Amino acid sequence: MKKSIFLLSSSSVHGYGFLEYNKSAIQSFFEDIGGPIVFVPFAAAREEWDSYTEKVARFFATIGIAVRGLHTVDRERIFTDYKAIFIGGGNTFRLLHELQLRSLLQDIRAAVLDGRVAYMGSSAGTNMATKSICTTNDMPIVYPQQGFEALNLFTYQINPHYLDPEPETKHKGETRDQRIAEFHQENSTPVVGLREGSYILMGPDFGTTHKLFIGGQPGAKVFAPGKKPFEAPRETEFVLTPEGDVV
Repeated sequence: MKKSIFLLSSSSVHGYGFLEYNKSAIQSFFEDIGGPIVFVPFAAAREEWDSYTEKVARFFATIGIAVRGLHTVDRERIFTDYKAIFIGGGNTFRLLHELQLRSLLQDIRAAVLDGRVAYMGSSAGTNMATKSICTTNDMPIVYPQQGFEALNLFTYQINPHYLDPEPETKHKGETRDQRIAEFHQENSTPVVGLREGSYILMGPDFGTTHKLFIGGQPGAKVFAPGKKPFEAPRETEFVLTPEGDVV
């Protein structure tokens, strides 16, 4: 399977520098793809776009990959001069709102599915690769006027930063499992709870083959309506069906 879509739960893991926890996996991904890459900082506040891009560029310089911020690139060059698009973390609603304003969703989706560019997402950028942003953990600080539909490269849902329930906790607020169960009261799409430090690799034909690879030590949990959540296979390719089963 040609892996051209790389989705991280987060960019920062306790005890490691920015993107360092998954550095070997990132380096392996870009060995086949190369660079340069264009970075999308829109999940951050506008005044932070330049500094956010610089932070990303410093990391990628350690593996020999050049980075430009999408906000500094001529639109017609985004899909011709760059080998990959990386959408970083922050607020998912703000990210989607900005991509809608710039009419970039369909262009990015088409470029990835056509094989013109690879896609890397982290946190909000991982949410953006899914069917919709309805399983993000973020507050709706802005309202995306065109709805919540995202890139639909991963045709199911992902909950980045997924946390397992802690039976002994004194906190009585909703767990992630309860939040995802609420999602399934209104939606039938399977959800992958992607734990910190874990990632998903797949090809641009995911919607046809439903074949993916989950890496990283913590792994992921799969949720589907009417079924008991289960641990996803780790460090091996597998098929996840539209009903949320592994075959």
